[in-house]
Amino acid sequence: MADKTYSPDIPFLYHFKLDRILGEGGTGRVYRGVDTQKGQVVAVKRFHETFFRNALHQRDLKKSVKRFRKFDHPNVVKLYDFLNTDDRFGDCMVMEYVDGPDLKWYINSRPWNLQERLTIVAQICNGLQYLHDKKVVHHDFKPANVLFTRRGQVKLADYSLYGSSMLLELFDRGAGEQVTPMYVAPEFLRKEHITSAVDQYALGITMYIMFASPPEGPIRQPFPVDNLQALYRCHLQIMPDHPASFNPACPQELGNIILKLLNKRPKDRFKDCDELRIALSNIGRSRI
Repeated sequence: MADKTYSPDIPFLYHFKLDRILGEGGTGRVYRGVDTQKGQVVAVKRFHETFFRNALHQRDLKKSVKRFRKFDHPNVVKLYDFLNTDDRFGDCMVMEYVDGPDLKWYINSRPWNLQERLTIVAQICNGLQYLHDKKVVHHDFKPANVLFTRRGQVKLADYSLYGSSMLLELFDRGAGEQVTPMYVAPEFLRKEHITSAVDQYALGITMYIMFASPPEGPIRQPFPVDNLQALYRCHLQIMPDHPASFNPACPQELGNIILKLLNKRPKDRFKDCDELRIALSNIGRSRI
């Protein structure tokens, strides 16, 4: 018997027959479906009606997806199409189906293992560097947007949904208001020019949670506050405590790298994700 929790609320989106709800977030609801024209299993995101800030934002994403179709990297979810030709179905994005859980599940459920977690972050670095080399900023990097295949391969999802064109940045500065608050970089809040360094900051928050949380203890947030205003003040002004102060299993050098990612000024972070990955690999080698 089908689990009603995951059964789709609609049978079709465009020419995709849906068989399961994979998840739902601030951007939209994601389904697993079968392309009835090609027989391919895919993931289909149906955007919430309120997601697009304006028509410019919508056109920008549709145009970007045409470019993203050419992207091909083992650590980046492949995008196939953006559809918005039928008002019954709304705006949908078709992408590679990834058959495993996300990093949020991993952090909450998997035993703490330093080398395993460093390997995951190295794959994340590879995916982000590929996007950055293509002049794409993820904009909303967070654990829920890091997916795993059943073999443990990392895939970055939902990149650049908030806009990637120079025109959009000039005339619509609302992207920062859509980024998940826990992971928003200070320069977003300061309304500064956005670069790939915002993804480093979000990765730093993610790594803090991954490595500061002790093996047998609670999940440790860098900024344990209870309201949005206080959280934004922390992003702008406060450096969190060293991760090793909460988790003795976190090497001091690793904690230093995480704190460097959380610097308030982009220029004080790493040059790029390749430099970060190399720094992390040195930690791995020093403990073998």
